[in-house]
Amino acid sequence: MPKFHFEATGIGSLPFKDPKAACRTVFDNFKLIPFWPQLNNRSFKEHMYCQFSEGLPGVVIDEKKRSIYIDSQAAASGMERAYQKYLDGDVEYFKISPPYAEGLYEFMSLFKKEAPKARFAKGHITGPVSFALSVTDEKKKSLIYDKDIFDIVTKVLAMKARWQIRELKKLSRDVIIFVDEPYLVSIGSSYVNIPADDVVRSLDEIFLAIKEEGALSGVHCCGNTDWPLLLKRGVDILNFDAYNFTKEFFLYHREIKDYVERGSAIAWGIVPSSEAADSVTAEDIATKLKAAIDALGDKGLEKSSISSLVTPSCGLGTLDEKRAKRIVQMVNRVSDILKG
Repeated sequence: MPKFHFEATGIGSLPFKDPKAACRTVFDNFKLIPFWPQLNNRSFKEHMYCQFSEGLPGVVIDEKKRSIYIDSQAAASGMERAYQKYLDGDVEYFKISPPYAEGLYEFMSLFKKEAPKARFAKGHITGPVSFALSVTDEKKKSLIYDKDIFDIVTKVLAMKARWQIRELKKLSRDVIIFVDEPYLVSIGSSYVNIPADDVVRSLDEIFLAIKEEGALSGVHCCGNTDWPLLLKRGVDILNFDAYNFTKEFFLYHREIKDYVERGSAIAWGIVPSSEAADSVTAEDIATKLKAAIDALGDKGLEKSSISSLVTPSCGLGTLDEKRAKRIVQMVNRVSDILKG
């Protein structure tokens, strides 16, 4: 596991419709850890759930209505084929094709020319918990409440992570895959009644698949969640909204200490991915992050042992292009300040 020293990267989504413009913004600002951009404004197929749905039995996408759901009857009849492809290790069956990820294919075509200094190529998938909580069957029942479908969702996403890693390793020896789990904030609430063991089992399966392919695994959660649950997983990088939730995260400083001492990294989502970025400077943000790390030091962590990356607090796909560019540039600038 490498030691990070405030290198900058992004979460995933950008508001551009033009994949070339999106990739240009990435390569201009994230020279060491560029990521392929998810372009949800370009097509509904690049929505964070549609984008990783190919190969999932029973999936129905209506681009006009901007809806995605699982036809449970079709899913039952297609389950055996999907499982067999999984058991066969047929990653090509679960590939992400160009209509679902123009940003990925543009990124791959430009990488060698535009990212000569890159240490990593970064990709991402939607996490199984968020996918299965947000996508429903035809009766509007979340997939997470059907154990068989939740299991195949997890396996399809694991295969997509494997496929991505194999593609990205053609560009860079070292690859990072973030598992985006915004809806982990719901786990343990009165609104989501699923056993924590099912969540853990699903996440661990994804992280293991990433590790087996020789990449670093990351998890992104942009709200407050059960942090010990994540800190105790075998994940290499934990990315959280450090602009808004540092106080809540630091309640678990003992677990953070154990996590850091294993050599795992914290990706500080310290630059707000909202209009709040309009009223702060990179210097303000750098000062805020320094204070946070000092606070961890006061709780017994050796500050120099903390492996750190810098990111926006969340994806930028819902913003306008001007604000998104400013935030990306600010992340880069904060990284430069902290490295200095």
